[in-house]
Amino acid sequence: MITGNCACPADESLPEIPGVVCAENFGQIQKVAFQRLRKDDGTRNSFVTAAGIQLLASWTPKLAAADSTKIVVSPYIQAPTNEPGAARTFGGGNETLGGIEEIIGREPSAFTGALRRIPQSVIKIMKALQCEAAAGNLGIYLFDEFGAIEAEQDPTVATTFYPIPVRSLFISDKGHGGLEAPDSNTIQWMFMPNYSDNLKIIIPTDFNPLTDLVPAP
Repeated sequence: MITGNCACPADESLPEIPGVVCAENFGQIQKVAFQRLRKDDGTRNSFVTAAGIQLLASWTPKLAAADSTKIVVSPYIQAPTNEPGAARTFGGGNETLGGIEEIIGREPSAFTGALRRIPQSVIKIMKALQCEAAAGNLGIYLFDEFGAIEAEQDPTVATTFYPIPVRSLFISDKGHGGLEAPDSNTIQWMFMPNYSDNLKIIIPTDFNPLTDLVPAP
């Protein structure tokens, strides 16, 4: 059985840690695409082949969709900050042996950013996405400065990709920058604990999601 992230009973030996052949790093998050985690029939939204998520032709119908498969793309997000979740602990002092705290889990990871100079008519529509997140049915794809995509890879089918689940999406009211800064709205959400376990960086074949993923006419 599994207790938290730990197998019980343990395997016969420690797990083999693969060697690092290629370093991995995702650049600055500049846009995201939102999609419901599940369709109306309860199945997960996904790109089902490696070529699927890498090709513009696979994204275009999802941008134009009028059903639960629809994808919508955010404006540019500035000042992105992603704070990894800290350890959740118990004890210390006389409560635990030697006063050593026990690790009992991990906190969610927080993301915050700024939407600058965006018309409030756009912000008003984006605020409706908060209800999708509150219902536990909202996910995102991340796009970095180089046009790479980050998505959740199926742990058993390497050519299937899902949106990354998010919770507690919040888009603030307008903040006036005055003389020293542009007007802006804050955007923030929480990634669930262990959200990054199956993250995969994908390089598109024939498009740049920052510039080529636009709303359908």
